[in-house]
Amino acid sequence: MLEFKELKPEEYGSFYAKSPQRTFLNSLEAMEHLKVRNREIIYFGVKKDGELCAACALSSFAIAKKLFRCFYAQRGFLMDYSDKEVLHFMTENLKKYAKKHRGLYLIIDPYVNYYELDEDGNRVEGGFDNSYVVENLKAEGYIHRDFTYDNSTRSQAAFMFVKDLTGQSAQDVLKGISQQTRWCINRTVKQGVEVRELGADEIDIFIRMEERTAERRHFAMFTDSYYKTMKETYGDHLKVLLASIRPAHLLEALEKEKEQLDAEKAEIEAKLAETPGSRKFLKKQKVNEEALEINAKKQAEANDLRAQHGEEIQLASALFTVYDNECVYYLSAAEEQYRNYFGPYAIQWYMLKWCTEHNVNRYNFYGISGVFKEDAEDYGVYEFKKGFGGRVEQMVGDFILVLNRPLYALYEKIK
Repeated sequence: MLEFKELKPEEYGSFYAKSPQRTFLNSLEAMEHLKVRNREIIYFGVKKDGELCAACALSSFAIAKKLFRCFYAQRGFLMDYSDKEVLHFMTENLKKYAKKHRGLYLIIDPYVNYYELDEDGNRVEGGFDNSYVVENLKAEGYIHRDFTYDNSTRSQAAFMFVKDLTGQSAQDVLKGISQQTRWCINRTVKQGVEVRELGADEIDIFIRMEERTAERRHFAMFTDSYYKTMKETYGDHLKVLLASIRPAHLLEALEKEKEQLDAEKAEIEAKLAETPGSRKFLKKQKVNEEALEINAKKQAEANDLRAQHGEEIQLASALFTVYDNECVYYLSAAEEQYRNYFGPYAIQWYMLKWCTEHNVNRYNFYGISGVFKEDAEDYGVYEFKKGFGGRVEQMVGDFILVLNRPLYALYEKIK
């Protein structure tokens, strides 16, 4: 016995909390954020023998000079997509509702993996295969739209890079990070890079940095109000982090390093006094001299930074959504002139450690293009994320259910 019913937000929220398809984009907070952006929200569910077995957060907005509406189940339904009976029942009732409210089409993009992939984006032999989700949705009349491979997905990220933190300590995580990435993390420690969470009244720090990053890298960014209302609606589920250096702390670290190098220099000179012309110690002497020169150069740079920019130099910032099951690295920005301080690495390491301490087991580095060739436009982004270890995930994709074919064809032609 199946029953289709409108749900109260709290009913949806309770079901959401237990669903394997839950993510920040189909949370109650996400729906509140859509409301602020003038979307209408309604929650539906399907009961099977009196028990809720599927739920949907449905948003809508006017299109075609407000003649019609587009309906969108952001990140799909919360349900077992192998249950064809429930999927059919949910679809038919949503169609009735949408048509009654001048719906032209319905879009869904389920938060379900397609095939099991490895860190290089290759399919894992014998791994899971969720292609049945695609076939079951097609059987209900949904059109599977082609995958995009350029980070400009129609709805949400199609390809992501994800790391499983289950049962891992920070040290375990560090062992799974590539040598190059570990070197960058260690540099942030040596250079005294600090990471802190920005308060709601400091969100402009992220926004202005994002503006400069967007201008430099030629991508479109959201409006200021998008970020500010996101902080308001997501509340504690949203973390905005800032990586910075304080020249005073940096100079302190460099002075300690110089003391070690001076001690090393004295030791080498003593050895050379005992064995003049020793190739081993002459080589060490050269390395030591170069290290002291670099140290002196960095101290001069730190003093210049302090004179020009004051006591805090902002390097990078990033926005994360955090729920009990998943941390998503959603948006980021960085100051190009300070890239040698590796601010983005400091932020990721800070957040990875935080997740291990708070039992958040799924760390989602989020969107990548799905093109894994070195000449790909975003290969550097993929390489950065891959350095922390993990695997590629490909979602099953976007689906559109056309509710009025003649009018939809005309709408697409005009659009």
